[in-house]
Amino acid sequence: MIKDFNYYLTGTGWAEAFFSNDIQNIRFDISYLSDPLLELYQGLCRLLTNQSEIEVIVFAEEPGERALVISKQENNTIKVEIFWSDTWEETSKAYKTPSKKELLYSDLDNLQNFNSVVCAGTDSFLQRQTLSEYKEKWSLFEFPIESYQKLRQLIGLT
Repeated sequence: MIKDFNYYLTGTGWAEAFFSNDIQNIRFDISYLSDPLLELYQGLCRLLTNQSEIEVIVFAEEPGERALVISKQENNTIKVEIFWSDTWEETSKAYKTPSKKELLYSDLDNLQNFNSVVCAGTDSFLQRQTLSEYKEKWSLFEFPIESYQKLRQLIGLT
């Protein structure tokens, strides 16, 4: 079960993401060439509203990418996996051909806990970073505040 999610801007066009549970953790760099926070919040909203059974969120790096794959299982359980590929690919391939990817992190959780941990990590991030600082450092994308507020609303945090 995921215990921690953190996101940090580490410089112009670069960020760092961190996921952990009781026995494993993963930290990785992200390039501004993707908008993973928007994809994450929108994907979690789709899972919560039963619009999808699986979501793939790409965290671009230069070179390569990590793909966070969240798939619904039985009894409100989700499988959380993070794959690495040294090339950029279509996001759908990251899960459909996992044998060609390196699995870096795997966990089972429930959707409510995962969403709560992501929101807690995002709240912590927003205490360290203003929205204008985010846009200045992240360059191509603004912080996805509307998608984040929708997620918070869906899990009852607003």
